[in-house]
Amino acid sequence: MEPPYYAVIFSSQRTEGDQGYAAMADQMEALARQQPGFLGVHSARGTDGFGITVSYWTSEAAIAAWKAQVDHQAARELGRERWYAQFDVRVARVERAYGHVAAGKACPVHHRTDSTFDIRTDRTLTHPQVLALLKEHLAGMHADSPPESVHALDLDGLRRPEITFLTAWRRAPDAQPGDEGELVAMGALKELTPTTANEGGHGELKSMRTSARHLRQGAAQAILTELLNLARQRGYARVSLETGSTPAFEPALAMYRRFGFVECGPFADYRADPFSRFMALYLA
Repeated sequence: MEPPYYAVIFSSQRTEGDQGYAAMADQMEALARQQPGFLGVHSARGTDGFGITVSYWTSEAAIAAWKAQVDHQAARELGRERWYAQFDVRVARVERAYGHVAAGKACPVHHRTDSTFDIRTDRTLTHPQVLALLKEHLAGMHADSPPESVHALDLDGLRRPEITFLTAWRRAPDAQPGDEGELVAMGALKELTPTTANEGGHGELKSMRTSARHLRQGAAQAILTELLNLARQRGYARVSLETGSTPAFEPALAMYRRFGFVECGPFADYRADPFSRFMALYLA
C-alpha cells in the first residue's frame, strides 16, 4: 500500500464467552474485503480480551460506505449488546509508511500481513515451494480440461513484466526466526491494457490455486482480495478471468460470484470454448 491512505483503528475489550463472535468476525472480514476501497486489515487480541483491528481504505468515502453497509450495521449493534465491554474507533490518514527486511533475506516483497496469511509479491519465482505449487496447478488444469482448452501460464509466462504474482504463506505460531513458513496459495494479475488519463485499464486474473492441503481455509479469498486491491490502485475499470467449466471448477466459480464477478463473453485473445467460462468484475 502506497500512502496516502486511511486507517480505521478499532480497539476493544471483549466480554467473556464467544457468543457467536468468532463466526461473525470472520463473516465481517470477508464482507469488508468485497467493499470498494478496501486495502487490507491487521488484527490481534491478547489473552486478557483486549484487541486492536486496523483496516485500511482508499478514502473517507469508502469508510463511510462500509459503516453504512446493512450487515455491518447489524454486526455493530450485536457488538454493543453482546461482545464488547468497551470499544473505541479512530480514523487516521496515513501520510508515510515504511518497514524493514532483515539483511540477507531474498526478497519476495511482503505485500500484506495479517493474523492468518502473509501475502508476498514474488518477482523471481524460484522458491521450491512456489515451483511445486505451480506444478500442482498445471497438473490440475490438464486433469480437468483437454490440452487445447488449458490457458494456464507456465513459469516463463508468469515471469513476464505484465504479470504481478502473489503468494500466501502461513507460519506456525512457534516458528523460529528465519522460518519462511508454508506456501498455501498463489494468484496473479496480468495487465491487458493500462489505465490512461481517459480510460480505466483492464486486468486479468491468472494462476489462482490453493494447495490441496489447505483448501477451504480462506487463502484463495485473501489472494483474490489483494489482487483486486492492486487492480483498484492501478485504476482498472475491469478485471476479467477465464476458468474451466467442469464440476471441479465450481468452488472457484462460487468464490468469484461472491466477490461480484458476473458471466461474460470471451475477451482478449480467448475464443468461445465449451470447456471455458469467462467472468468479469466491473470496478468503480
